[in-house]
Amino acid sequence: MGNIMIQICEYADRTIGAVPDSWMLKIFGSAILIAISKHLTLFTAFTLVVILDLLAKFIALAYEMLKSEGNQTPSLVDSIRAIPAAHRARIINSHEMKTQFAGKIIVYIILVMAGELADVMVGGHVNFSQMVVAYLASTEILSIIENLDDAGVSAVHGLAALIHRKTGM
Repeated sequence: MGNIMIQICEYADRTIGAVPDSWMLKIFGSAILIAISKHLTLFTAFTLVVILDLLAKFIALAYEMLKSEGNQTPSLVDSIRAIPAAHRARIINSHEMKTQFAGKIIVYIILVMAGELADVMVGGHVNFSQMVVAYLASTEILSIIENLDDAGVSAVHGLAALIHRKTGM
C-alpha cells in the first residue's frame, strides 16, 4: 500500500512540474476553446437530438417489422428489443443511416454558420442564428414525435395529431 502512495506522489509531482511546459500553447488553445464553446455546445446538442431522431426511426422500423410478422400490437419495449433483428433483416440499413446522420449534421452546421454570418452582416440585431437553431430543433423534435407515433407509442399520438392540425402538414 505504501508503494502505491509513493507512486501516486511521484506522478502528481511530475504532473505539477509539467504545468508550465508549453504555457503559451496551453493559453492559446484555452482561448480558442473558450471562444468556440457556444458552438461546441450547440453542435453537441444537435448531435444528440439527431441521434434521438435516428433511435426513434429505428424503433419505428422495428415496430413495422414486428407488425408485418403478425404481432399486431407490439409494445415500445418489444420494438426496442427488435432493433437488432430489424438490422439483421436489413430493414435498418446502417450505412444509409450513417450517411443521413453525417449529412444532416453537416447541413445543420452550414445553416447555423450562415445564420451567424447574417447576424454579423446586419450588426447582430436580428438574431438569424437563433431563428435557424429554433427551426432546426423544432423540425428534429417533430421528426422524433412522428417516428414515435409511427412506432405505435400512444402517448405521442395526440401530440402528433395536434402538431399536424396546427401546422397543416
